[in-house]
Amino acid sequence: MFSQRALCACAIFTLACTKTYADPIELSGFATFGATYTDSDQLAFRSDVSVDDGETKQIDFGSLSRIGIQVDKRFNEDWSVTGQWVLKRHVDYSLDQLTQLAFVSYSPTPNWTVKAGRTAFDLFMMSPYRNIGYAYTETHAPVEFYGLIPHQNIDGIEISSSHGFAQGNFRTRLYAGKTKNYLSNFEYEWELELKDVLGATLSYEFNNWLLRTNYTEAEIGGQPVDDYYPLLQGAQLVPPQIWPEVLEVALDTNPIGTKLKYANVGLKYDNGQYYAQSELAYIDANSALLNDLVNGYAHVGKRWDTYSLQLGYSFTDGKAYETPEPRVRTQFTDLIFQGLDRALNYYVNDQSTISISGRYDFRADMAAKLQVEFVDLELEDNQFMLRTQSTAGKESLVVISATLDWVF
Repeated sequence: MFSQRALCACAIFTLACTKTYADPIELSGFATFGATYTDSDQLAFRSDVSVDDGETKQIDFGSLSRIGIQVDKRFNEDWSVTGQWVLKRHVDYSLDQLTQLAFVSYSPTPNWTVKAGRTAFDLFMMSPYRNIGYAYTETHAPVEFYGLIPHQNIDGIEISSSHGFAQGNFRTRLYAGKTKNYLSNFEYEWELELKDVLGATLSYEFNNWLLRTNYTEAEIGGQPVDDYYPLLQGAQLVPPQIWPEVLEVALDTNPIGTKLKYANVGLKYDNGQYYAQSELAYIDANSALLNDLVNGYAHVGKRWDTYSLQLGYSFTDGKAYETPEPRVRTQFTDLIFQGLDRALNYYVNDQSTISISGRYDFRADMAAKLQVEFVDLELEDNQFMLRTQSTAGKESLVVISATLDWVF
């Protein structure tokens, strides 16, 4: 269990406190006090698909609020340990979920670093500071891009390098391990385990530009969703002559063993006054559950001393699965068809958002932010937003959010 590893890490910290080293233990932290309002009767805002609680047509103070602390201890030039714990809205408030980072770091040379333990899942450009609202202009990371994959850390090993040149800086990062988090919605909760995770990130920074790309593979592990076995048992009762494909389709609703492939490319420009950032990703599971999906975002902004203004656009474009229909329609086959069709298209989303964000840095360590989002949902049963009822239709809605961010 990871909690045992966390206890070992605490023991290391305690031992470190009893001896004298060159560098003392460093304690830092961050906090966000946030509020959101969604003008929908059926859908509530949430930052990613793991969140299981939210409010519609009233102010929600829990959707963006969080607090985190980080402990760093450097023993010498080569060895250090890091731990980070974040409290925010989640299905599970166990120590395992609260622990975002817990790793030992070894740097044999100034250019190379090896980390073992729980490290940041380096899928996205904003992965290292995704929970730190003070680090970006918007009130939250783009949901269509960052909200689809709730996993923020990985238990395993990471090897990174940094190489400086006259033209810029080239960085590499390789990682392997496993991770898990929840997918949830109205009366639905499933722990999505990703095992045999293997990924690589390459980035090149020059002048005011950053070019970054990531490729990651993983296999879905754990247990099937709760609806799988009832659907399979129902499909087995349907005579093949009236629905030849039903059993094969039912078996396709089991995601366990599915191979996932994720590819991402990002570009960032920042000269201090003007900035722009964009990422585009492609996900392929080579299965009926998730054939292929494209998502991305772009935002541009300008800073005036302590004020910033940003315009953004984000989207997810998924391909719906066309579930074969029974040759003979009965009440029972219609019920099975609805269950199969919903299960096979549960992860398919078609959504876009236009956002306007403003930020005021009224102190060196604090910022106030306001954001308005115009969200367009092209498919029914949307999974990015939190449903407050069993089904939800297509809808265009507005999300207003405000945050007060602090780093210490």
